[in-house]
Formats: sequence, C-alpha cells, structure tokens
Amino acid sequence: MQQKILLWDNDGTVTGSKDPNDKGMHAKIILPGVKETMQKAAFNFIISGFKSPESESQNFDPDKTARKFIDLMSQLPISAAAFSPTIGGVACYVVIKKDGKFFIKKAHEEHRYKEYIGEFKKPGIGMFVVIRDVALEEFGQIIDSKSAIMIGDTWHDEMAAKTFDVPFMDAKIIHEHK
Repeated sequence: MQQKILLWDNDGTVTGSKDPNDKGMHAKIILPGVKETMQKAAFNFIISGFKSPESESQNFDPDKTARKFIDLMSQLPISAAAFSPTIGGVACYVVIKKDGKFFIKKAHEEHRYKEYIGEFKKPGIGMFVVIRDVALEEFGQIIDSKSAIMIGDTWHDEMAAKTFDVPFMDAKIIHEHK
C-alpha cells in the first residue's frame, strides 16, 4: 500500500465487537491489522457513519460520540475523525488531534458546507469533503486519488469513495493480512 493517507470507516473496519454476533456498540475492540496498517501511513482519518436503519432511527449524542473517538484516537495514530450523529446526515462533527490536543469542529455550521447538509452520511460524500478540507487546512495534506485510499467494509463506503474519486480497499484485506 503506497498511499500516505488512509481514510477509514470505523465500525466493522477499525473497530468491531469481540463477539461477531453482537451488532451492538458494546465490547468494541480494535480489529486485527488496523494498528499495524495505520502505523505505516503518514496520516489516518476516519469517516464514520452511513445511512442505515439503525442510524436513521435516532439521533446520537455528538458529545458522547466525540468522547469515543478521542479515546480511540488516543490509542491509534488518527489525525481526525468525522461523524454524522443525526438522522438524515444533516450534521457533521470532526474530532481533530493536533499537537497532542483534541478539538471538535461543527462543520455543518460552516456556510461552505451548506450544499452537503443531508449528505454527511455515506454513501453521500459530505464527510469526505470536510476531511479533505481538514487534512489541507490543519495538516497541509492533499487528499486525492494519488495520495489516499478509503478502507471500508460496506457498499456505502465503496460508493462514497468512488463518488469522491479515491480508490477503495475492502477492510477484510487488512484484517486477514498476516
């Protein structure tokens, strides 16, 4: 893998349940191969959330979700994590880790993302656009088809990557790599 920037889905890609039959949020672990793969990349960004029956049935607490990402980012070399906790993908939050400190950005409140309201969950590309801007503005990194690859485990991840014009890799390749 030559890309210096890895874009990751979270659930089922970076983290998963200890019990594969447990589809809930409890007992999450970092999946095999993730840490080693992240350590080889110059930058890792998470783009978390897709339109599913579960995610569209309720709004999630953005502060609680941000705390979960801060915990994960304390364990792994992740520079930023974008997520959409609201029904319909109308909000996008980004947890950014820079110089050992964390801060949270509410991208959906910025005028420049107005056209992505409702497209912040995959297969929409709103979170990709936000992460692209965070990568450039906070870390001086350009995300494009030559520098980045999206790693995910669903068709939503693959479709969003294709629409955003970055290559896609199935997470199974990471998890099963010895």
